[in-house]
Amino acid sequence: MEDKIIFIKGEQVDLVVKAKKHVELYHKWINNPQVGKWLDIFMPEPLEVIKKEWFSEEKDEKGFWLEIWHKESHKPIGMVGLFRIHPQYHTAELGIFIGEPSYWGKGLGTEAAELIVMHGFKTLNLHKIISSVNATNIWSLKMHEKVGFLEEGCLKDMEYIDGNWTDVKMFGLLRNDKFK
Repeated sequence: MEDKIIFIKGEQVDLVVKAKKHVELYHKWINNPQVGKWLDIFMPEPLEVIKKEWFSEEKDEKGFWLEIWHKESHKPIGMVGLFRIHPQYHTAELGIFIGEPSYWGKGLGTEAAELIVMHGFKTLNLHKIISSVNATNIWSLKMHEKVGFLEEGCLKDMEYIDGNWTDVKMFGLLRNDKFK
């Protein structure tokens, strides 16, 4: 799995152009109940659906995803991206997940989020990046705080996870707050 195109270099992780040859890995991640519950995926996603959604022939000008590669193990461990990019308002939404649970809680998602946020502000000239997180996803909440996101709201009882209604916290990060 070493032939990759590095888009953004980091210390522990690199952000790499997604590869069709890894679609079965994405399929595995998304259909893992541990991972899928945080992605609002509660029914199995067929491989053909994943192929179509992630590798459509039509270019999506409103967003992109990159693989998160762990440098030490030399393998992809998740995905990060910016989507719903709005050129008029210079806003986007952050999407991120670590698909390999054994890599959770190690700060790798935080580094990946930091790299993509900096790309969004410096290269794409974004003014604001938003994100939503299930209130019970402690690691993701910590990641957002470390990157500098501020909680801007809460959607009460928005998701049903592990037999309970849970809140979804809404976060925002302004370019000016990141570069004070």
